[in-house]
Amino acid sequence: MTIEAPETKLCGACCSKLPKDAFAKKQWQYKQLRRCKSCVESKVDIDTAKANTGTSDASNATKMKSGKKKGKHKKPKPVFAGNQEAMHKPTKGDFNCKLASDICGWCGKAEENEKLHSCSACKNILYCSRACQKADYPEHKLVCEQMKKDRKDSKKERKSVEKRGAFTMSEASGLGSFCLAKEADMTYATYVGELRGDEEPGNHFATDAARDGMKILLGPQNFKIFSRHMRDQTLKAQGTFRRIEFFTDVSELYPVDQFLLSCGPMPDLALAKSTLPMVLCQLRLEGLMPNGFVPDIGDIKVRGYSLNALEWAARRGNYSIAEWLATDPRTKVMRIRNDSAPVAWACYTNKVELAKMLVKLGANSHATTQAVFSNKPATHLASENGQLLALKYLVEECGHDIHELDFSGQDIRASMRINNKMWGSVAGCVACEEYSKSKGVKGEIDRRNTKTKVYYETEEKASEDQLVIALKKLKIAGGREEGTDSDEDVEGNDDNDNPGDYLSELLAVADARYELGQYVKAGGIYYRAYYAALHKSNCVNDPAIFPIAHKLTLAWMKTDDESYIRQAHGMAQQNCMMPGHPPYIRKDLSDVEKVMTRKGIDIQRFGMW
Repeated sequence: MTIEAPETKLCGACCSKLPKDAFAKKQWQYKQLRRCKSCVESKVDIDTAKANTGTSDASNATKMKSGKKKGKHKKPKPVFAGNQEAMHKPTKGDFNCKLASDICGWCGKAEENEKLHSCSACKNILYCSRACQKADYPEHKLVCEQMKKDRKDSKKERKSVEKRGAFTMSEASGLGSFCLAKEADMTYATYVGELRGDEEPGNHFATDAARDGMKILLGPQNFKIFSRHMRDQTLKAQGTFRRIEFFTDVSELYPVDQFLLSCGPMPDLALAKSTLPMVLCQLRLEGLMPNGFVPDIGDIKVRGYSLNALEWAARRGNYSIAEWLATDPRTKVMRIRNDSAPVAWACYTNKVELAKMLVKLGANSHATTQAVFSNKPATHLASENGQLLALKYLVEECGHDIHELDFSGQDIRASMRINNKMWGSVAGCVACEEYSKSKGVKGEIDRRNTKTKVYYETEEKASEDQLVIALKKLKIAGGREEGTDSDEDVEGNDDNDNPGDYLSELLAVADARYELGQYVKAGGIYYRAYYAALHKSNCVNDPAIFPIAHKLTLAWMKTDDESYIRQAHGMAQQNCMMPGHPPYIRKDLSDVEKVMTRKGIDIQRFGMW
């Protein structure tokens, strides 16, 4: 017959291991420091220095109970490379685990059945009883007053920040990101992903008016210090696509930036309506786009972020602004453009009513763009962000196929697990997972049906078909593709051959060859079309010649041949000297010179600065 040894615990006062009878019931229940009955009666305090040395031994002694057999623990299953079992299960864990602050500041008792009480002065330290608070007071009083002061200062600072209207918002797309932050009376916008024109990365003032406003706000001395700091940050940002612009008021910005911000993170319908005429006027002054099209309001997009005004209003949930943009004759083109996906962005942030309004007005709910995280379907976009209502709306009311794969061959469940690692701890994502599962989605990656390969093969086949069609149209128009060396050769072969008579058909052939990567042939055709357009026009700086010159420069620049690159440089200089040239012509000159510098080709400018 085996006799079990009595369980013992360590007394924190006399440092003796005593049985249960030697302690009061409450003292016996304490998990760390306790006093026996004799020490309590003799008013002997706990010696923390001695008690801590025996705590580990006492805790081990508590666990060692003879005669009690512990169950065998199962060994974890081995995890092999490529095992994706955990990908299909949400993360499990105790979200109500005890924090370090939920224990008594003296004896270390955790809050279980009894509620711990905080210090009435600093409200930072918790105690299980009045006795523990008294025992800890000699040490706690040294920091209590400072804790109380820090708490009050922090509260005042929060109220001051809220009163000044400080905020920070950050958003990302498949092409870049945008961040807007306000501190006191200073606001700064961060653009990541794209630099336009002569813009440089780093910290800059948004406009000259913003510089003057910042100087008034900071004062002369602080303004010098701030400007020096901006220059240092600009030097560090060289080689990146990150640009930060500072301003004190929206009115200091250019009309385009005022229009976009008033439609997005700083909603102001009146400001958007008042700045729209100036934005449209600026579009008309810029002339034709590089592709020869007349620009419209849909071509105005946030730098790097690449969302137009309607997409931004839809993502931010600005219902009245989105409704105005979708119905106004000057802006409604953004609703139907192929490179605009306002419904997808509305569903991404669960703005279902706004999405319904756009669809009712004629917007395409299936539309997606490169900015929508690499042409992601709208259903995938809503599911990854945990928007169940938006997902149901797209599937049940708009007729979206919930089994649709993205360009990587992922269905909606697999896409969510891969792109949102925290999906298991987000209730909305788990709900979308269950909904997709109930609809029969398997949650697999089908590499055989990957859209990426099919997409590029389809694009190449379409470009080849486009070339065949363009050559047929050129033949019907009585034109020819040969004779691109000079106009004199063409005229010598056939006096009746005038490229200006079939200029549009000739450009269609050049565009098709450019898309197929046939840059030498495309450049020769563009060169012929350029001079045909010059002879056809009554003025030297006809706006129609600049898009052709832009394509010609790009084609020769991509040949990687030094002679063609030099010709592209000369063409870019020639067009920069023409009055009324659009901004992208000057950018072409800068791009060509960058290529020449990289290849070690000497740069010679004629008749310029």
